[in-house]
Amino acid sequence: MNRRSFLSLVSSLALASMVSGCESQSDLQIALLQGSLPIQLIASLQKQYQSLGIIDFKPQISIEEIYKILLELPQAKDNTSWDLMTLGDYWLKDAIKNNSIEPLELDKLSNWGNIPPRFQQLIIRDEEGNLSDNGKFWGAPYRWGYTMIAYRQDKFEALGWQPEDWEDLWRSNLEHRISLLNQPREIIGLILKKLGYSYNTKNINSIPQVAQEFQTLQQQVKFYDSINYLQPLIMGDTWLAVGWSTDILPIIKNHRNIKGIIPRSGTALWADVWVKPKSTPNQEEKLEKISELINFCWQETSAKQINLFTNGMSPLELNGKNNPKIPQMSPEIFAKSDFLEPLSPEELKQYQAILELRIEN
Repeated sequence: MNRRSFLSLVSSLALASMVSGCESQSDLQIALLQGSLPIQLIASLQKQYQSLGIIDFKPQISIEEIYKILLELPQAKDNTSWDLMTLGDYWLKDAIKNNSIEPLELDKLSNWGNIPPRFQQLIIRDEEGNLSDNGKFWGAPYRWGYTMIAYRQDKFEALGWQPEDWEDLWRSNLEHRISLLNQPREIIGLILKKLGYSYNTKNINSIPQVAQEFQTLQQQVKFYDSINYLQPLIMGDTWLAVGWSTDILPIIKNHRNIKGIIPRSGTALWADVWVKPKSTPNQEEKLEKISELINFCWQETSAKQINLFTNGMSPLELNGKNNPKIPQMSPEIFAKSDFLEPLSPEELKQYQAILELRIEN
């Protein structure tokens, strides 16, 4: 754990102690992804909406940990009752199919109209968790981000060019200079975008260029890692890294020699979403408090605090951060980008077959 992660964890734990009393006395108990809501926003919530009572925010280090808690709720021995949880949009389908969450009441969410259509469509799904115009309302997106490219400006000045899109990763003078996320959807996805396809393209075996491009890309990659991939970039051991905006944006702000770009052909998108566990008691007072909290996150002032004090962005803000050092997500690039849809077992096998061609460099 680096210093930034440690301080974030300490701050989150201190916040949980500040805004919560004993668990038995809390009016709302929330499993919150660590760092996805700023302390300033939660303090404002407690001050302005005293009718919500005591909110017990319990920060969790990852979406995977929260999903594990969600799945274990029916067998939980401590009778813990969660009222709201952070979940990633990618996990919605499984959570719905497993009957782990239940729909929210749209008529109670007065600020729903503030949310752009792409984010509205993201959480309207059928009983199998598939996107559906006639489905139910399964979550409330409150923060989002994307995959991007970070690079060493000094190294590229010497090369005489700067990266602009995914195709630049194949340039010959980047051999063994790149780090990629160790994630099949991200690896194959950027290849699909280079070829002009969506991240969610079905039956990639019907596109022989995918495997060919992957084999060529191996010559460029120094290593795959989803956690410790930016330190080598800072040290100059790699010249370019593909990673998540929540990791890269703080590095750009703190290291003047590192720049970032959002590939112009589009990229992968993700969203943090509020979901209601199946075990939540359906008491009218409880449901009102849940709706009030979600509506608060969808206010313009809340959106500004999410943008200013977290490494993500509110769905109310699609143009990026108001910071000249940070690359902006243009409407054109956003329209070309994709929220990742879950793979079927057959599709997953196709991904795995291509990744087995990986060469250890």
